[in-house]
Amino acid sequence: MERENNFSEENGEPMAKKIKTEWVKSYSDKALLMMTRMGYEKNKGLGKQNQGRLEPIIAVQQDGRKGLGLKDECEVSLESWDNTTEIINLPENYSWITNNASLEITLDDLKDNITLGPPKRTIDDECLYCNSDILNNILKAKSEFDKLNDSELRRARSRSNPFETIRSSIFLNRAAVKMANIDSMCEYMFTNPRYKDGSSMLQNNELLYFADICAGPGGFSEYILYRKSWEAKGFGFTLRGPNDFKLDKFFAGSPESFDTYYGVRKDGNIYFKDNQDSFADYVLKHCESGVHFVMADGGFSVEGQENIQEILSKQLYLCQCLMALKILRVNGSFLCKLFDLFTPFSIGLIFLMYKCFDQISILKPNSSRPANSERYLVCKWKKPNTDYVCKYLDHVNDILNLGKEDVLEIVNQQHIVSDQTFLDYIVKSNNDIGQNQIIGLKKIAAYCRNTQLKETRQSEIRKRCLELWGLPDKLRQAPESKTQEKFLEEALGDWNDKLFFNSLPTELHTTECIQNNINSIYDWYFVPVGRAETSINACSMFLCKSKGCLLRYSDSKKWEPVEYIFDISPKSIFYGEIVYEYTGEGRTQTRLCALHIIDAIMLGGIDIRRLKLSERSRLCQKYSLSLNKPFKDGNCSPIRSKCLYELKYLNNFFNDMRSHVLKDNSIRLGLTLSSENKFFVPGGIMLFCEIFHNFFSSMSHSTHKLYYFNKQTKTSFYKNCMPNDILNTLYASFRNSYQRRLLWKWTNLKQVEEKCNHRETNLLYREDLTKFIFNKEKN
Repeated sequence: MERENNFSEENGEPMAKKIKTEWVKSYSDKALLMMTRMGYEKNKGLGKQNQGRLEPIIAVQQDGRKGLGLKDECEVSLESWDNTTEIINLPENYSWITNNASLEITLDDLKDNITLGPPKRTIDDECLYCNSDILNNILKAKSEFDKLNDSELRRARSRSNPFETIRSSIFLNRAAVKMANIDSMCEYMFTNPRYKDGSSMLQNNELLYFADICAGPGGFSEYILYRKSWEAKGFGFTLRGPNDFKLDKFFAGSPESFDTYYGVRKDGNIYFKDNQDSFADYVLKHCESGVHFVMADGGFSVEGQENIQEILSKQLYLCQCLMALKILRVNGSFLCKLFDLFTPFSIGLIFLMYKCFDQISILKPNSSRPANSERYLVCKWKKPNTDYVCKYLDHVNDILNLGKEDVLEIVNQQHIVSDQTFLDYIVKSNNDIGQNQIIGLKKIAAYCRNTQLKETRQSEIRKRCLELWGLPDKLRQAPESKTQEKFLEEALGDWNDKLFFNSLPTELHTTECIQNNINSIYDWYFVPVGRAETSINACSMFLCKSKGCLLRYSDSKKWEPVEYIFDISPKSIFYGEIVYEYTGEGRTQTRLCALHIIDAIMLGGIDIRRLKLSERSRLCQKYSLSLNKPFKDGNCSPIRSKCLYELKYLNNFFNDMRSHVLKDNSIRLGLTLSSENKFFVPGGIMLFCEIFHNFFSSMSHSTHKLYYFNKQTKTSFYKNCMPNDILNTLYASFRNSYQRRLLWKWTNLKQVEEKCNHRETNLLYREDLTKFIFNKEKN
């Protein structure tokens, strides 16, 4: 057989040159060396007589779902797309369905509703809850994609989706943007939860408690923490592995207020009851009433089986709803990602959730791509007494885990069909979302066939959506790394001076010291402080400028790293101390280092320095409660805020303390800490004045009301009659109260309990303070 002419031309290019290029592309130097050793000569055929082809066989790469080597490409055309077929609503249209009645059926009756059978692997006949034409058109449009190239599909999807350029905004992933979208369209029912009468659910300094399940890497939670910072506390449960929570990638919302737990099996598998129950127990230890809301974002790859994604996801649907019911408080809310909702199993599950909450909605946010099956179930105001539904869903889950038979129905269809309001809502939801999905699928196919098509509204829609959802129009970026000096300069401004940090408290040694420093007992508060066993345990300023970088202002007048690990939110500056917290008595006693916050300038980027002392203390309590993880495996170092006592209640403080035997057999008075069976041994008290130094308060003898006297102007006012310009200068800032702080240290138990017979003249005793307070109240 004669060789082909190496000098024929194709498209004006010499064939030999083209062959040479293909060789370079297709083979490595090692492959050519190996062929040379086997007798290959350049520009000669591979056969014994130099016959055969000269060009290499080009490696064929699989592209899309076509068979290997299949050359049939999608038909290229110049077809146009009519944008008027696609309706865009900003904000989206959606509706609620209200349930004013409970599910009047017993657990046994519910169990009788279960329909078992062999696994079902088709969905094209599920037309009871949607229009059959819509279902068939969805399945047909999805099937058309099997013929299209995957890379071309992705490019066409990006070009065709009007909302595509929003992407993940400032967050870890697109899930965070979806949560921002849903929170906005639902009137911020998640980040600002309210009762039916419109009043806030967050009362009495309460944190916003939430749970994020099946949600790695954590976009939903990053959004909540971006919006609420440390005023929220989250609990995360998800599968361990490559899709675990990526807390180190939370740039928009700091993750220190987020607590991950993976269940008793430590794997995060939500299908197992013991994992669910142990996570519920863990959450309820922190918030006895339950969380304010639960978010569920579970999903897994169903490549090649997209048409039956709903069937494959049924147990995930069920377990997410079940977990939410176990940890939600009464009037709590639930958000769950779902896909298609055509089968009796899915609709039965939605029906049960409809009965467990006052309102539900099935919505499709604009941030969810129009062509996919994704939608969200939103449940508002959980009803009481839903335990029997939990037990029933536990029972269904047990059957699914056994795997002997499949569960086809969990609610008798007659119950569903008899509730016309619910049935109409489900059918309309499926039809509306399905029709929009068909349009989205057709649009992608058209954009795939015509690569010249481009969605021109993306830029405008991005801007409008970000404004609507309250998100900044900028790209995600890692936090700026600042030097300690630059951070302090920006955070403190004119407060950033050494005299401020170096100021020491005035120690109280005598009654005269008290009289010289305290004008009114009504203006002063105190906190218990430790015994300062070492210089590390002394009260000092703390600074956290970035994650994992906690510094302490030491006795050597410089910032030094703290050797213990405390999970502190970046951009925090506060006054506190490292103390020992004890568990047990005597020789079996254990101790753990803890960080106790006394007062603060800035907490997690929130400047509180000019609030009054009691308000700063309230926020410090909230901040520490958000960060503290008392039940975390590994004995996380505790973070707490000091309890602020009014000076006039000094005796109550001493009455709260109990005697404890320490490991060295000494007896000390200790304060019990929360419900963790730990106690702290004070070594004195530190006093702070809440009123600016130009003022002091006194009790009126005639009206028995507190009034405030201005020492400069010699004027006095009752608080409710004080002009605003004077009221605004009444309370001391952090700096003012910090620089005037007083310290009373006691040296031994006898002194505190007034059992010392011999009085040293240079010491101030409890009875001296008590007498001073009594005389001030009397006068």
